[in-house]
Amino acid sequence: MKEKKKWIIITAAGVILLAFVGTLVGSYISMHGQMNTALASYDEEHEKVEKLKQQLENKKAADKKAEEEATAAREAAAQAELDALEAALPPVDEIAVGTVLTDPQKTAVNRDEYFKSYEIAQGDPVYNRINGKSYDENGTVALSSLRYLKLLHYNFDHQLQVGELIVNASLADEFLQIFKELYDAGYEIQSMTLIDNYWSGDGEASDNASILVNNTSAFCYRVVTGGSTLSNHAYGCAIDINPQQNPYIYSDESGNLTCYHENAREYIARDTGLAHVITQEDVCCQIFKNHGFSWGGDWGTPIDYQHFEKAV
Repeated sequence: MKEKKKWIIITAAGVILLAFVGTLVGSYISMHGQMNTALASYDEEHEKVEKLKQQLENKKAADKKAEEEATAAREAAAQAELDALEAALPPVDEIAVGTVLTDPQKTAVNRDEYFKSYEIAQGDPVYNRINGKSYDENGTVALSSLRYLKLLHYNFDHQLQVGELIVNASLADEFLQIFKELYDAGYEIQSMTLIDNYWSGDGEASDNASILVNNTSAFCYRVVTGGSTLSNHAYGCAIDINPQQNPYIYSDESGNLTCYHENAREYIARDTGLAHVITQEDVCCQIFKNHGFSWGGDWGTPIDYQHFEKAV
């Protein structure tokens, strides 16, 4: 009887154990299936992510290529426009002094073509203009030591205008560079033509006539104002800028400051804030001094605010 009970207990335990193992096996199989399903789902999602990443990279590459092509097209169009403008530019030799250029953009394409230096030879147009006027054959200043410059400046209406100067040959390139810098700064000069356009019989009278119309000029074979020695203007080493706004000032018999030219009286005082007055801080003064020129505004007496010079 005892053996029978024992057997029944063992059998029941075995059944329970088998049931438990079956449950475990079933759970394992179920979990394994779920895991496989999850892995398959992960692989599928991972593949989707990789495809999206590739699509994004492809889009980035396409966008970059499109932007590069668009930039290249814009640059090509801009260059074509500049080429067309440059092709339409008349040579500076063909533009009359005093001409106002109506399209500054064209000038900016190749500004250096508007700043030129030329030798002066007997019989050429410039020589014929100056011979017997601002230039006379002499033993001090040879014709070969001078250069004729054609260049650009802004006038008082801030229009681009063609100007001219005669300067010393050794300073010609420096003068051109100075006026390029003044052009880049938008600096205004009322007019800039040879003093011979105002010739009045001699150098001093002609200089006065030029100043009275506020003309900027450089070379003139003449003596210094009120003296007997040759001026630096005679060597082409000096220039007078906007002389009305920047007068030649001296003390009269009473010790009061006065100016040599009547049209400049309101500019004797230098702190009025009037336009085109050259001061130490003025860009014109700074540019000339940066190139080693001295300024008449630094003189004691007389004071020559219009005057810049550099000995050679």
